[in-house]
Amino acid sequence: MTEETAAFLVSEAGAALLARGARALTNDRALDPVLRAGALATLEGRERAARRGWKHADQLFLTADSLAQASSEGIAAFHAQCFASCETVLDACCGVGRDALALAAAGKQVTAVDTDPARLVFARANAAVYGLSERITFLCADVTTLSGRFDGAFFDPARRDGTTRFSADAERYQPALSFIQELQARCPVTVAKLSPALPDETLASLGGELLFLSEERTCKEACVVLGREPGPPQALLLPQGERYAATDEPLAVAGEPGAFLLDPDPAILRAGALTTLAQRTGAALLSPDDAYLTATEALPDPGARLYAIRTVLPYRERTLGRWLREQGVGRLVVKKRRYPKEPDAVHKELGLKGKGSEATLVIVADGKSWLGVVCDPL
Repeated sequence: MTEETAAFLVSEAGAALLARGARALTNDRALDPVLRAGALATLEGRERAARRGWKHADQLFLTADSLAQASSEGIAAFHAQCFASCETVLDACCGVGRDALALAAAGKQVTAVDTDPARLVFARANAAVYGLSERITFLCADVTTLSGRFDGAFFDPARRDGTTRFSADAERYQPALSFIQELQARCPVTVAKLSPALPDETLASLGGELLFLSEERTCKEACVVLGREPGPPQALLLPQGERYAATDEPLAVAGEPGAFLLDPDPAILRAGALTTLAQRTGAALLSPDDAYLTATEALPDPGARLYAIRTVLPYRERTLGRWLREQGVGRLVVKKRRYPKEPDAVHKELGLKGKGSEATLVIVADGKSWLGVVCDPL
């Protein structure tokens, strides 16, 4: 989107255009196609923001593309908490302003920088929606060329170029990840929002506190807080605030399946904190070749989904399919990590027709074979 299109959309005339709605705009062939595309992208962004529960979603200016890397409200609030000791904060790659808004709402004086003038137009408009314009200074610039010192810096580099993602390639980030060292030299508290797909050695080389943030059982980001003492990686579950630290302690393998199965949060697995979860829940590995846990007692924990096990059988299509049909099961919720086939193919190979009750099937790697755990969510 061009700066001119963005400027029109945030104007009174743009507001009237957006108020017509997506269907009317799509059918209006007399409308300038550039304006139509920009308005439809904005309306789609608002719809997605509303589904995520964003406040003032129907008034915000964003697109699906800019929303893709924007922090959720809960995660942006957590980022802002990391700057509790700061008065001035640099938002080094502000986009449409999601984190700048959270920082300003927390009472910080924010300098928000981006190279995309259209996104900055939207960011200014979003600050006005939240009544935070006086707390944010927006600059269209290459942040790597700026001088000056701030109490803190928030660094969320671009990890895609159009439709191409390069989440695991740190030096293709824009700016490159190496720029974080320069930021820290003039901003005592520097927080980086990075992809959890980055290699462990890359994340560890940055120093500071490393947190893998989870929201709605999705590992959203690797958050590095420079200015804090390094320690073992942690998974942080939001909004609960529960933390699970990595440990080198060995994780026991169950001799036999217990009555319950635990499916760990992905951030716990990414942080290497499965042993901590197992200790909290009295659980052990169901198989040494997969990350599902089993326990004899049901101890609910935010770090895992809990299931009551009906049976554990070797995953042989005919045997397992016959058992399911005998139990009156016709529909499955299939969960897996390593099994190569998709759920629809699992239904087909088990011979289920969709009639009958529903159960959950967890397919667990076990050496060169598989286990089929039939269970029910608690």
